[in-house]
Amino acid sequence: MLAFVGVMGFATQRMRVVERQLALINKTYLRLTLILGEVYIIQRALLNTIAERSDGQGTSKFLLEHMKLARRYRLHDVELALRLAGGALSDGLPETDRSFLLSTRQQMSRLVEGFRENERRFDQLFGSASIHALDVDRLMRDENKLLGQSRRLRNALGAQVRRTAVDVERSQRYALWATAGLVLLALAVGVMVTIRSARMLRPLRTLVLGAKRIGSGDYASRVSVSSGDELGELAREFNSMAVAVEERETRLIRSERMAAAGRLASHITHEVRNPLNAISLNTELLEEEIDQENKPDVKALLGGIRREVDRLTEITEEYLRFARLPKPHLELEDANEILRGLAAFCRGEIEAQKIVLKLDLHDQPLWIAADENQLRQALLNIVRNAREAMDQGGVLCLCSSLVGDQVALSVVDQGAGIDQTALASIFEPFFSTKDSGTGLGLPLTQQIVQEHGGVLEVASVLGKGTTFTIRLPLADSRATVEVGRFAK
Repeated sequence: MLAFVGVMGFATQRMRVVERQLALINKTYLRLTLILGEVYIIQRALLNTIAERSDGQGTSKFLLEHMKLARRYRLHDVELALRLAGGALSDGLPETDRSFLLSTRQQMSRLVEGFRENERRFDQLFGSASIHALDVDRLMRDENKLLGQSRRLRNALGAQVRRTAVDVERSQRYALWATAGLVLLALAVGVMVTIRSARMLRPLRTLVLGAKRIGSGDYASRVSVSSGDELGELAREFNSMAVAVEERETRLIRSERMAAAGRLASHITHEVRNPLNAISLNTELLEEEIDQENKPDVKALLGGIRREVDRLTEITEEYLRFARLPKPHLELEDANEILRGLAAFCRGEIEAQKIVLKLDLHDQPLWIAADENQLRQALLNIVRNAREAMDQGGVLCLCSSLVGDQVALSVVDQGAGIDQTALASIFEPFFSTKDSGTGLGLPLTQQIVQEHGGVLEVASVLGKGTTFTIRLPLADSRATVEVGRFAK
């Protein structure tokens, strides 16, 4: 639109220039040419009359009156031309036209003065019976001079008309070609803007399709818009939103599964604990009677039954802990001290399996808002999984570090590692890679970490080992803990 406005503005300006030139020709130059032509004719007639008078021919009264009228018209026409030239100077003219009109006006002023001076001499010549030849010669010479001036002025006006006409033609041609060129340029600009707009707006369709996919439940959908403009920024924000929605949906699904697993675990515990208690009690009574009868084979069988009953009881207790995990009671704790206490607690059973336990702790206290018992239980679950994965021995390292404003607690083992297909499901309830596992240890650990406002991460390479990392917010040593949150 701006390009076409520019074209129309340019065309209008050029047309106004042509219009001024045509008006100058029509209203000034042509009129001046006609007036000076009429003056020239009158002058020629007057000169002929003077020549006849100088030859001694008489002049009738009618001719004398006609001559007076002609002289009056001549003076009137030149004065009119003088005013016309002066009036044209008031318009906004090009410098060449202004200079020409100024020169024309000066020459007309001299003509007016000459015509007025000769008026008196005309009356003397035609009013007396006889005149001197010297007077006639002087008048003829002056009139011829004035006649030459008027002829040159008329010729100059004719030449100026032709030059102005050529300028008008040139201006029209220039305006035509320039307007055509600008129209083509405007069309090219319009085409370029259209193509550019289409290319810029094309990502909108991609965004719409991406929004529809996410609306239909495909939360892993992303849009690929790599432009650096507002649409590219919108696409990046859209992808960030999709990631947030996917994470929230994943947490929601996991929470629903955890809740369902908790209800199931509570039901199983309720149904199984009482029969297990009865079996355990009866087994102990049978063992006491067998001791009296001295039957070692039967006693061994009863011992096996009691051990299995104890294992099932432990499993039901784990189910119960998973189903009834209380909200953590957060207090200010040093993460290094928690790891030291955990290492002291499980060092015996770890080293009994020919595993070297190492501590790699941060050199400064790492204060966190935590429930020590629950966080210790979460770390213990990870350590026991690592111990079971290192059946060939190796090094098990408990590490602490400060990463930005987070405390990272890591358990690094040199076990068999976890397959990538199984890695995505290890936090699902009842999923286990061990034959005797319940599949609740890692889900319980993750639940504890999330209740502390942290994140549980895992990285594993088959044949080289696994690293579990708990990231928790760093707390100031003067922090005040309030219902799972702390303020510096």
